Amino acid sequence: MERPKIHFAPAKNWMNDPNGTVFDGEKFHLFYQYNPQGSDWGNIQWAYATSENLIDWTRKGIKLAPDIKNGERYCFSGCATKVQDGYKIYYTSIGFEDDAVQRRAKQFICDADESFSEIKRNGCGIFSDIHPFPVVEWRDPFVFEWNGTHYMVMAGISDRGHIFLYRATDKELNHWVYEGILFTPEYETDIPECPNVAVFGKKIVLLYSLAKENVVKYAVGEFDGKTFTLLNEDYVDYGVNCFYATNLATGFGGEVVLFGWQKESLIGTSSVDGTYSGCLAIPRIMRLNGNKPEFHFTNSLLSLYKRDLSVTTFNGKAVCNADAEISRITFTADKNSKVEILKSEHGSVLIEFGEGKTKIIRNSLTKQADERELEVKSNGKNFVEIVCDGTIVEMLVNNLAVSFRFYRQNKIKTLFRQLEGNVSDVRVAELSAAKFSEE
Repeated sequence: MERPKIHFAPAKNWMNDPNGTVFDGEKFHLFYQYNPQGSDWGNIQWAYATSENLIDWTRKGIKLAPDIKNGERYCFSGCATKVQDGYKIYYTSIGFEDDAVQRRAKQFICDADESFSEIKRNGCGIFSDIHPFPVVEWRDPFVFEWNGTHYMVMAGISDRGHIFLYRATDKELNHWVYEGILFTPEYETDIPECPNVAVFGKKIVLLYSLAKENVVKYAVGEFDGKTFTLLNEDYVDYGVNCFYATNLATGFGGEVVLFGWQKESLIGTSSVDGTYSGCLAIPRIMRLNGNKPEFHFTNSLLSLYKRDLSVTTFNGKAVCNADAEISRITFTADKNSKVEILKSEHGSVLIEFGEGKTKIIRNSLTKQADERELEVKSNGKNFVEIVCDGTIVEMLVNNLAVSFRFYRQNKIKTLFRQLEGNVSDVRVAELSAAKFSEE
């Protein structure tokens, strides 16, 4: 069971939410939640990395640590946004009080130069008295620009969970006013987190995570600077307890790049082996087709192509008997088809294409693995792209995403096997590891 080799992660220890994801015209900047002291959650601060292609990354150490002498215990999630002479960083500051996470969060503002070589708290912040009512579980600022004005979204709970909207009142983006509730998720007892907004003309796509359901959802709608009119909503990724806590950047050609955290889907433990936990999802390009977001792996993934693996037929069905730890599998499947991937001596992943939905059924020998059956919407003709990398699998079905962990205990014998139905255009390629360096 290999550690992922094309999904970015620190060299060791815990990571979670991607933060402050921006593109400066030449390279991408990524901050992420990090525990430098172990593979469990704790000691949370911002570590930093850069990439020119969203696949190969240079790790650059910790950039934002808690100001402990002034009572700050954790630097929770947030964002970065471009201003005239550099960047602003916004993050949720958590203190040492027993109820700090629930009731005492503050949103601090930092100034950073063009290269993020220096980040300083500038004395400005956003505090809960900005609201005309009490708010708890208040966190994860994200700034977006619409019609020449800068807005911010944050998640929190007043009477129930909401996504709140704020507006900047100065060009330096240090001062903000509360505009109202932008959106209320239908899950009344859940805790929303990590809201992001992408602008597509007169429409926006709001992304948010749900802590109890353990998923990321989207809401597409029209926005007029004050109110949001819902047009469509669904899952960003149909995986459960895996893809979570998104962030966005505007990349090459103005395309929206989606970042996400891939959790370890384990029960009762945080780490596979006690040395690391979590990784970054393969960055995806998000496009809006009518009122529905579609997702594509970054094209840079193809730069890792190593070789095609042999796909043969047995009794008229396609099979690839290979043991590559990192692979890309593409094929087309009609409904009522079944395929099997990652077959080892005692486990495999079964994918069943049915009427309107595709089921993913995992079977391994790992007692602590969360192997709930997953479903993703599908139709009669399904184009499928799967990237397998150690313990993580990311799958696109007609540009809808589903991520999951598979902690097999034995060496792969068969990467792909057609079991039933009509499956065509099968291609399996071995990929090389990405390049992760230290600076």
